[in-house]
Amino acid sequence: MLQYEGDVYRPPSEWRSLIVQATVGCSNNSCTFCGMYKEDVFHVKDEAQLFRDLEEEAYHYSDYERIFVADGDALCLPTDRLLRLFHKLKDLFKRAKRIGIYATARDVNRKSLEDLVQLREAGLGMVYLGVETGSRDLLKEIKKNMSPEDMVQAAKKLHEAGLAQSVTLIAGLAGRGRSIQYAAETAQLVSQMNPDYVSYLTLNLQEGSELMARYRRGDFVPVGAEEALAEIYDFLNHYQGQGPTVFRSNHASNYLALAGDLPQDIPYLKKAIENTIETGNYRAEFSRRL
Repeated sequence: MLQYEGDVYRPPSEWRSLIVQATVGCSNNSCTFCGMYKEDVFHVKDEAQLFRDLEEEAYHYSDYERIFVADGDALCLPTDRLLRLFHKLKDLFKRAKRIGIYATARDVNRKSLEDLVQLREAGLGMVYLGVETGSRDLLKEIKKNMSPEDMVQAAKKLHEAGLAQSVTLIAGLAGRGRSIQYAAETAQLVSQMNPDYVSYLTLNLQEGSELMARYRRGDFVPVGAEEALAEIYDFLNHYQGQGPTVFRSNHASNYLALAGDLPQDIPYLKKAIENTIETGNYRAEFSRRL
């Protein structure tokens, strides 16, 4: 059976997938908001052992329809290593329709277009990119180590390679009183990227993160429900992507569950936010602040 090291994370949409931990931790691991991999020293798992574990897993159950390759940015692996893994997965799990993977824009941009096409042909179907914000200043502040230009270049390469991309954004990254000012820049960036999926989360302070330490020192104040929703509203107000883009803001961190398609559902989504702010009818279980 598959052996996991540390805590393993996956996108919400991969909840029924086989999780294959090809790397441990995150090779970037500097983002101030993230506490997910702080206890892990990034390393690549032994290929021979991983393949033996996959063979045993397939012996017990091989009918997975989706596979997700972890950890935090497994696309950082060399292309030939990924191709061997994908071919192994296709051989063992013949019903699998799609392989998904976490990546940074830097991971994508290090690959050639030919590399990405080869990975798609080997089964890769979804690349999850943590964009977080479109603000150059805020990207520096949260130590993302990537620029808006990096994100646009990565999106273009993924489109050219025929790979679907899912972009994650986080409301409230700048803290109370500052977050809304960055929404227009985020909308501009994501409009240029024109991804297949956009998921807008709300900042949830995590143990072990730099932002949690700042909060405890008293120099970071999280946004409240109204400001978090106002940031998403302003993003929608400035969004000019061609689409079609599936938009979701229904993660457990969000004060209001939103779902629609961009750009056609923007009026409906904005109206839902307006009504919720007017009535104060936020999701009760997430209306508490630290």
